Amino acid sequence: MAKSLRDPTLPGQGFVVSSTSVNQPESLVLNSIVNSNKPHAVINNKIVFVGDSIEGVRIEYIGKHYVNLSDGRKLKLFQSITER
Repeated sequence: MAKSLRDPTLPGQGFVVSSTSVNQPESLVLNSIVNSNKPHAVINNKIVFVGDSIEGVRIEYIGKHYVNLSDGRKLKLFQSITER
């Protein structure tokens, strides 16, 4: 008797797929940074300044290429592929 083939795109036996996450921080995406007299950033398509909060996390510092958050995370901009 031939054994049926298993679909390779399905999870293997013993795996549980869960769509809920517990105590996982919200996903924040740094869209852009504007360096001016009062630097600001665009995170999750919202304009934020130092001291503002987004998704319950305070903006601590806005640098030229990154933003520091109060929970210790650092959001970085992607560098252009053509930069050397």
